[in-house]
Parts: sequence; C-alpha cells; structure tokens
Amino acid sequence: MLHLIQQNPAAMNTPPVPRAFTTLQALPQGLLVAAIRRFPKSPTAAHSALNAPSPATAAELERLAEQLRAPAGTR
Repeated sequence: MLHLIQQNPAAMNTPPVPRAFTTLQALPQGLLVAAIRRFPKSPTAAHSALNAPSPATAAELERLAEQLRAPAGTR
C-alpha cells in the first residue's frame, strides 16, 4: 500500500496537497511503516479527532442500544 501511496503523487502533474505528502516520496518505506504503526499509540492520535466518535456515530450507537434494550415482543 505504501508503494502505491508513493507512486501516485509522483504521477500527478501538480504537486500534492497538503505538501507533507511530498515527504512520503522521499522517506524509505521501512521508516514509514514504523511511523504508521506507532501513530495509533501516540498521544497525538489519542488527542486528535480520530479518537472521538462523530455525532452521527454516537447517535447510531445510542439507537442500536435502544433497540437491544427493547423487549423482543414490542418490535
């Protein structure tokens, strides 16, 4: 997957946006794999929006919980 991520921006006629994607082309795959594996455990990921459910997800989970709590005969 990283190989394709590195290939696709190189094939574009315009520079990638955000510009940080250009670093994906320069870094070796081994370093990128290590960084990607460590990211979910990092404090940055824990305090980012990636860790919080969206309002739609929270509402969907609440609706599912209501359905599971309801007696089977009332459905």
